This record gives sequence, C-alpha cells and structure tokens, in this order.
Amino acid sequence: MKKIIISLGIAAFVLSLAAPAVLAEDNRTTKFGRGMANILISPGEFYTQPILMSPDHEPPIAIFGGLLKGGGMFLAREAVGIYEVLTFPFPMNNGYKAIINPPTTFTDWDTRKPQV
Repeated sequence: MKKIIISLGIAAFVLSLAAPAVLAEDNRTTKFGRGMANILISPGEFYTQPILMSPDHEPPIAIFGGLLKGGGMFLAREAVGIYEVLTFPFPMNNGYKAIINPPTTFTDWDTRKPQV
C-alpha cells in the first residue's frame, strides 16, 4: 500500500510539472476545456452579471437588468461552448484562441467592468 501511495505521489508531481507547458498557449486541449467550462458553468452568468452591474446602477436595475443580461450571456456561452467542443481538434479562423471575452464565466469576474 505504501508503494502505491508513493507511486501516485510521484506521478502527480511529474504531471504537475507538465501542466504549465500545456496551459502556456492555446491549443486543442485548452479549447476543449474552455468549451466544456462554458457549457457547464455558464449558468453562473445569472450570478455574475447582477454583481457586475451593481457598482454603477441602483439595486433593482442591477438585479433585474443583470438577470436579463445573464440570460443572454448564458445562451451565448452555451453556444460558444458547444461550438468549441465540437471543433476542438481543428484550428479555426482564430486558431485555438477564445471566441468570447472573457473566455469563461468566472475568468476575472470580480475585476471586470460591466459592458454597457
């Protein structure tokens, strides 16, 4: 049992050394992961958009406007996520770069400025 735990620890360490190289540039792996993230966590837009609108708007406007905008961003992220998952093996017009900015729902969401 001790040998298995040591072997798993060594394997995890070796794999962690390779992670920065994989994440350093956009490639088919990052495109697939970004697409899956957009599909799975896009409902988070209903949470983030009211927060992003709150500094510049009255609370009712931030809540209801944010929920409406969150619905639109939810649909957009779902569509982009499905597109990226289906086309991840192929570089498209922009290569493997993200189609939508920010690339996922919670990427720098607490420092983003709302788009009016």
